[in-house]
Amino acid sequence: MNPNEEGMKNDPSSESAGLPVYEAEVGVWYSLEMIAELAGVEEATVIRYREFGFLRTADCAGEAGERYDEECLRQLRRIEHLRRECAVNETGLKLMLDLLEEVEFLRQERRQGAR
Repeated sequence: MNPNEEGMKNDPSSESAGLPVYEAEVGVWYSLEMIAELAGVEEATVIRYREFGFLRTADCAGEAGERYDEECLRQLRRIEHLRRECAVNETGLKLMLDLLEEVEFLRQERRQGAR
């Protein structure tokens, strides 16, 4: 096993984009500041993506402030990958994210049908 793969969660959609999710990142709640730092973006970028509907805050009843989970972190990394590597604007991001979501839905359906 590659040392960089050690401790990574198996997720085909993130692996295909070269965006691993590590076991230490699973089941953790992140603040706005922390998720921005982990993804290497400004806090304003996270807020803008949330306003566009690209990210959703995690449902943390009773918690003060916004919280994000590992799925938000994965999505934020995916968005930044598409924006940087593919030079995609917000309109293109919306289309691509919708298509990626549909692909993942179809993969899950196929896996369930194969059982």
